[in-house]
Amino acid sequence: MLVTYVRSSSYNNYAYCEMQYFITYVLGHYSLSGKKADMGTMAHKVMEVLAGLKKYQQDHPHAKYLRVNDDAIGKFKCGKDELNTEELVNQLIDLSIDAYAEKSHNDFYKADRKDVADTVWTFLTHSDGQFDPRKRDIHFPEPHFDIPIEEDWAKFDYTTPDGKTVQGQLAIKGTIDLVTKINDDTIEVVDWKTGRRMDWATGEVKDYQKLENDAQLLLYYYAISKLYPEFPNRIMSIFFYKDKDGNADPCPFSLCFSKDDEGRFLEMLKNRVEEIRQNNNPQPLDPTRKHWKCKSLCHYCKNNWPGTEQNMCIYIQNYLDKHGMEKTVKDCTREGFDIGFYEAPG
Repeated sequence: MLVTYVRSSSYNNYAYCEMQYFITYVLGHYSLSGKKADMGTMAHKVMEVLAGLKKYQQDHPHAKYLRVNDDAIGKFKCGKDELNTEELVNQLIDLSIDAYAEKSHNDFYKADRKDVADTVWTFLTHSDGQFDPRKRDIHFPEPHFDIPIEEDWAKFDYTTPDGKTVQGQLAIKGTIDLVTKINDDTIEVVDWKTGRRMDWATGEVKDYQKLENDAQLLLYYYAISKLYPEFPNRIMSIFFYKDKDGNADPCPFSLCFSKDDEGRFLEMLKNRVEEIRQNNNPQPLDPTRKHWKCKSLCHYCKNNWPGTEQNMCIYIQNYLDKHGMEKTVKDCTREGFDIGFYEAPG
């Protein structure tokens, strides 16, 4: 399979299900977001806007009003004295829910709105507000990154279905929830997790030992080492809202990586990329598609390939078996999709 970029989601998705990775990241088909994912986005948006307002206050200390221009809730303004009020947070919760609910295929009810609000307030109040962005020195709220990997093994060369030859360097792409400044030498990345504290590929609970080798944290660490090289010390904090079983159990972790971990990440990335490149026969999580994750979570198992009676996962596997990788990519890639271009979502 061809790979031109890696996000933490795609890195982990390959380990979870090779076929899902292939349909999503190589063929370019999209799966609709689940309700829980949408609710997580709603909670994240509130934290992002609060961080943006605090950043505006830092940059404009004498301003009477704080402002953000957000991609979801639009232009927002509040008085400087309103920033730390309960009313402002609840207003942003309502605005975020309404903005995303309007565009979602999912339905949201009173209990769902309460769940989003409970998540936000837990993030803001846990450990005496240690993770409340309004109490932080905001360096950058929600930075996006697109960083080429300048290694020989990261070069790629491929021909598009229309015959165009494309060459380039593998890149890591993504979005970090928040970067805060501790002092002139130290920054801290904060990553809020609204999902379960588990590895979906293995089912294992994430603890300090697992997080020290977590691909997302190492990818983020590598990214901020390139984005903010002026800070020699970088703390990675990840705040899980739920336990392995999905129950509310706030649990933050903070880790420090070193220069050696940049090389360790590159080696992990190289191994995963080579594994993907050499895989011309991606396999589903469960060949029978009877696994509960296939039946309940996978868009490609729950929806048929257009014009057929086969679900997308089975259709693509059968097409691969019959025609091989090259023809499958040529015939089954979503119209308009360019594997060499990926725009990170907001």
